[in-house]
Amino acid sequence: LKLHAARLSRRRAAAAPRASSIMWARRCGARPGWPSGVKVLIQSFVTGAVGFAVFQYMSGADIGYLDVSKPRQDNVLCLSDWPLRHNLADWASERLWQDWAAYRTNMSTYVEDNQCDWKPEGSDQCADVKIPLSGMGSNLGIPLGSLYFWGNDAVEVYGYLFLWLTICMWGMVTVHDLALLTLRNRDFVLDLRGIRRQFTCWRKLWILLGFRCWKRLFRGRGLLVRKKYYCPCGPGLGRVIAICAAPLFAAWGIVMFHFLVIPVVTLFFMCYPVRLSRVLIFLNSLASGVLGVMLTVHSLVFLADVEQRQTYAVTWTVKHPTMSSTCACGCIYPLNFGRCLTLLLIGVLVAYKAFVLAFRCLKGLRRSNWANLMSVLFPVPLTVYEVMWTQADGQPIQHRTEGVPVQGELAFDPFALMDEQPDSGRTTLTLVPTPINPENEPILWSVDDVASYLQELGLEQYCDAFQKHEIDGATLLDILRSGDGGLHQLGVTSEVHISKIRARLTFLKSALRRGMTARSLRGGTGIIRATAHGAARKMAGPSPVTREELPPKKAHLEYIGCCGFPCRKGEHSGRFKVDDSDSDPEEPESASPIAAVTEPPDAEAGDINAAPDAEASL
Repeated sequence: LKLHAARLSRRRAAAAPRASSIMWARRCGARPGWPSGVKVLIQSFVTGAVGFAVFQYMSGADIGYLDVSKPRQDNVLCLSDWPLRHNLADWASERLWQDWAAYRTNMSTYVEDNQCDWKPEGSDQCADVKIPLSGMGSNLGIPLGSLYFWGNDAVEVYGYLFLWLTICMWGMVTVHDLALLTLRNRDFVLDLRGIRRQFTCWRKLWILLGFRCWKRLFRGRGLLVRKKYYCPCGPGLGRVIAICAAPLFAAWGIVMFHFLVIPVVTLFFMCYPVRLSRVLIFLNSLASGVLGVMLTVHSLVFLADVEQRQTYAVTWTVKHPTMSSTCACGCIYPLNFGRCLTLLLIGVLVAYKAFVLAFRCLKGLRRSNWANLMSVLFPVPLTVYEVMWTQADGQPIQHRTEGVPVQGELAFDPFALMDEQPDSGRTTLTLVPTPINPENEPILWSVDDVASYLQELGLEQYCDAFQKHEIDGATLLDILRSGDGGLHQLGVTSEVHISKIRARLTFLKSALRRGMTARSLRGGTGIIRATAHGAARKMAGPSPVTREELPPKKAHLEYIGCCGFPCRKGEHSGRFKVDDSDSDPEEPESASPIAAVTEPPDAEAGDINAAPDAEASL
């Protein structure tokens, strides 16, 4: 048993990955999948914290939110008890809810019944009233006047709705992303086709929104009731009626969506959290976006008309000089311009972020195999753009024409339209690194490229042997790694020739890693940019000019820096000689993909005292 256990431990140690080959969190002892789960929890919690901060700002108003220079009433109002906003400590009190119903149904009667028995001393005008400093720390009060106005609670309603949607979004995003991290639950998250098959009753919710009824009315078919059309009209009259009734249908759809569809679907989510997590994120994002648009419009109304702004009551307590009774006095003031502008920015940002999240969720709703995490974003290299891909037969994809890139904007999704193609359900995506100049990578050389490399070294006598044994770039690198025995079998017995092949190939590989191309090593370009085609190359500037376009005196002078950008000083620098005596002027530059550097970076080639017209700065 001990021997068997030792064998198992050795097998597990051999099969286990090396510590240097796994990520830092796994090296610290974390189990597979735990780092991703922790990051998802942190990111989703940040989303919930931002929503809670928005709620706190909208519900935690103080005297700094108000424009105290424009009171809504002239005289100070004193009551025996003044109800305050967001008094969470008394929410369980029955009297609080009785007063809440009393001043909303008949505010004038509530004010008369709660008048103070004695008149406090001091100023009676709200324009010049002096408020004690101790009264500024309490919550603002309900603006009590002659009539109740629903607009005085608009900001608080937005705050509580955002808080509810944020809590739901936090739970849905957490469940969705944690389900995608596990192979067991990944396939249970439904897309739109799966929801149509498993939750057929949701079609009735869609009917209650009224959009299908409006569409029939727009087409002139009339209203459909129990499989019969009533009030049919022609397309012309139907479109006029539908356009005139569009605001009513839109208001009805928004109310039903927020107060019927979202609660009902949330109840379904509590029963099937994994299956409905994706569609709930989409619906919640739409609801948050619509609320953001409504808050934006409402804030614009606040900025345009001072009379429409929400009002608050600043209250303070006044004690009787002889008795122990107290009165609560207060004045009513509207929101100031700065707070209305902040509410406008909050509405715009909430609407933008919500709609962006909804569009991100659409990929997984169309095709489940194109789903992505909702809480984590990843950087995309700029060299991916412009994104170009076609159908299997070489024809342009849907929604694109010949020669038009799928995505050419660097700030937009590079995987756009991949989930909207007819075969997107049977395709997937694999990301692999691609060389910037694949024809110059030694590992990708063909047999003919290796022969060209030997010819440029002046070792033509070995070309037949290399071609006979079909030595390509990858095979040549393996032979060089294994020692000199492989070259001896190919007939390369001279130590000078072996060193020449090895040194020149090593120098070429290191030069390519520094962003140099074959044309730069041969002195054919002025500035080399290690970027891809398309928009990334346009950012770097115009394309490199050819050797024939350069003046004769500047053809041998090159400036090559880190990442392909010009660098005349700083970093690591060196110089190497460029000899064009062996090049054929009639041969095009692209005839050989191999870099033609006449000498390796030894003492002779790296002489810093070489002539200026025959050197290049690296």
